[in-house]
Amino acid sequence: MTTVWISPSATSFSCLCEPCLEAARRSGLLFADALMRASVRGSIPATADVSSRRCAAGHEIVLRRIERPASLPHHDDRQLALS
Repeated sequence: MTTVWISPSATSFSCLCEPCLEAARRSGLLFADALMRASVRGSIPATADVSSRRCAAGHEIVLRRIERPASLPHHDDRQLALS
């Protein structure tokens, strides 16, 4: 099952079905073809906190709203550190 987190104000979504992407990878499909096959788009009522859809292959995709995180109170030098 794929879970997609959407913003509080979203009324539409576009995502990729992870099981479809994995199946395409295993079968050796070209990346562009895999993206087309795994693409899922739709709408969600503004009042729904959780909803679900199915991709063309029937895999369940759960849509969940999430609040935006609060801004950082001050700059943290570790934010830009690359390992």
